[in-house]
Amino acid sequence: MKKVLVIEDDPMVAMINSEYLSQFEEIQVIGNGTNEKETLYYLKKYPIDIILLDVYLGAENGIDILQKIRSLGYTTDVIMITSANGSQDIKKAFALGCIDYLIKPFDFDRFKISIEKIFQRDQLLKEEKLDQCTLDSLNTNENIQCDDLPKGLNENTLKKVINIIKNINEPEFGIKDVCELANLSNVTVKKYLDYLESTRHIIAFSVYGNVGRPLYMYRKTGKI
Repeated sequence: MKKVLVIEDDPMVAMINSEYLSQFEEIQVIGNGTNEKETLYYLKKYPIDIILLDVYLGAENGIDILQKIRSLGYTTDVIMITSANGSQDIKKAFALGCIDYLIKPFDFDRFKISIEKIFQRDQLLKEEKLDQCTLDSLNTNENIQCDDLPKGLNENTLKKVINIIKNINEPEFGIKDVCELANLSNVTVKKYLDYLESTRHIIAFSVYGNVGRPLYMYRKTGKI
């Protein structure tokens, strides 16, 4: 049973997060807080396994709280949640060891990816001896089975596309962003992005402008 702490100053969002967590049998919500003082209180009193930590908490900042708990030696898994998508905040959060970064509004399917990522990692780390293959599966490409690629997709090209997506600073990107770096056509890149969407490594959505067809955009998930 994993014990979870929710740090969120919006009561409605905190309630939704708790409802999402209630869908997992092996998770217990220990408490809710709104600031650094309450975060540290729960960490000292309970063996917290996961913290859902919002970035903007009134006068306080969740990333500063993350930095504080790391400085105190806590290695608790942290999932950052925010309505902002600034690349510098995201970069700092990952540098401080957050396991995932969710941008509001997100649905349960995306939330589930974050939680399952923690369980999958813990299951792999139960092995007495870890080989290179097992360690590699802990990385962002963990669920891609290159031996089972659909016809017409190439393993090396797929890895190239994945690495390009990983190195795009923004959490959202378009086909053109990948084409320019991969030196591949729009049609080719679209095939690989469709595959990565089918495996839940990215999420596709449409942006509608004033004229013309909708622009397809993609958002990274915790798997990439």
